[in-house]
Order: sequence, then structure tokens, then C-alpha cells
Amino acid sequence: MKTILILRDRPAKPMFYFIDHFISRWKDAGYRVIDHIGSIDVPMADILFLHINLTVIPPEYVEIIAKFPIVINGKILDISRRNFSQLLLTKTDKYTGPVIVKTNTNFGGKPEYDSLKQRHMLNTSVKDIFLLSRLKSAIKNPLLQLINKTGFKRPFRKWDRINRMNPLTYPIFKDIMSVPHGVWENNNLVVERFINQSEDILYYVYYCVFLGDREFTGRLGSPNPIVKFSNNVSEERLPAPDEVRQWRKDLKIDFGRFDYLEFEGQYFLIDVNKTEGGGVDICYDYQDEIDYLASGLEFCLK
Repeated sequence: MKTILILRDRPAKPMFYFIDHFISRWKDAGYRVIDHIGSIDVPMADILFLHINLTVIPPEYVEIIAKFPIVINGKILDISRRNFSQLLLTKTDKYTGPVIVKTNTNFGGKPEYDSLKQRHMLNTSVKDIFLLSRLKSAIKNPLLQLINKTGFKRPFRKWDRINRMNPLTYPIFKDIMSVPHGVWENNNLVVERFINQSEDILYYVYYCVFLGDREFTGRLGSPNPIVKFSNNVSEERLPAPDEVRQWRKDLKIDFGRFDYLEFEGQYFLIDVNKTEGGGVDICYDYQDEIDYLASGLEFCLK
């Protein structure tokens, strides 16, 4: 039986991602599965499953890809919004409707921030830890606490310097003219048309999760204009439109999830995720779907 290598860039919580649930199913099916973290001493296998939770795949992993005969998601190396968004705007566009400001990186830039923080923690010296403890003690100073409570030291949001945001609260503005000047000067941010109009008090987003020739699709509803699995109050299964297959072909993606919107009879891709998961609870809610998706490995091996 063939060997599958799962290559990650960092440790994750147990059963946090779909891939963790795939592993148990693949082992039961007789596959040998190796779970490896980092780009050093990567073992060989019949198929490499690239599970790097970053918007842009680092060069050291790109070099590794070339050594394997089959690589899942080996051809989608950059999921920056500027690479796929059909809703992007510039400051001079004549569009007059509402707009939304997002990070160019995936999921508000959180994966990049977590990766940078992890590397920083690994490089932290004993002296750094001592200085950090001194800083924590200083924060307990009553005067500093008073300044913090009054907000005296809190600066205004520097739109031209922001590199991460909460993806559940991306700011929505009534039009292009309302977007702060610094947003347009910041390469970390993008401005898109906000086309998600509410229906019956709820906002909706479509999704498609896929691996190989297996997929399941549906529509989530939420009172939050930024609809996610974590805040939805309704879900219905629907067939995927033809556009989904075209997006997969254009982006050369084998596994992941698309989020998309319907507007005036057209579908627009708004999010690409190639490390599908979202938490232990969400994953366990989709065990039947994961069973089905896991069998998509056979198509990839062909």
C-alpha cells in the first residue's frame, strides 16, 4: 500500500483540520501515513499532501515539492486575494455601492502572524523572557493602568500600517469615498465591492469543500454580513455551479474550500482555503462529509 506524507509548517491542535480526520480513515484503509512538521529532513513518500497554512508557500517548501511524484495542492502556491478576487476596486473606480476592506492575505493575516509569533518564540532568549516579565510588572503600575483605561496612549488606527485584521469584522463602508486614505496606500489591504445583500434579515454565502473528484456544497445564512461556519444559523445543501469547477481548474487546486456569493445571476469567488478545518467542533459536525471527501484520494493517486 502507498505511503502518504502530510507536510505541515507548524503543530496544530488535535483533530482541528479535516486532514486530521482524513488520516484516521486512510490508515483504516491500509495506507501508511507520515505526519511531518517543517522543511528539514522531510521523508519520501508516494504522495505528498501539502498542508501549509500560509497564504504564500515559502521557498523552502517549493523546493521540496519537486522531489515528489504526486503533490496535493502542489500547484497553488499563492492564494492572495489579488490573485483571484473578481470584486477588487481601485480608488478611481466609478462604483457607487458599499465596499469591504480585507487583508490581501488569507483569514485576516492570522496564519502569517501565528507563524511569525511561533518563530519569534523559538528564538526568544532567557534575557528576552526576563525583560518580558519586567514589562508585565510595569503594566501593573497604577499610573500606567489609569493611562490605559483613559485610552490616552492608544493611537488612532494606522490604516497604512495594518497587516492583519479580524476576518469576522472586516470593515464595511457605504462607498469608495468613505474608505480611509491609508487603506489605498497599504499593500496589505484590498478593497472589494460588497455585494452580499441581506434576504429575510439573513446574509448568505455559498461554499464548496472538495478533494479530488469529491465535493459537497451548500449555503450558510447568518445575521452577520460576513458569513462563516462559526456564526451561521442556517445551512442548506445545494449543487455546485459550473463556475466552481472552472475556479478549481484556473487555480490548480486539489483540496480546499471555496466561499462564493451570488449577485444578479452571477457567482463571485470571495475566499480560497487550502487547509480546511475551522476547529474540532466544526470538524466533528461533518463526519459523513469527511468520509466522502477522504475517498477523493483515490482520484488524486490516479
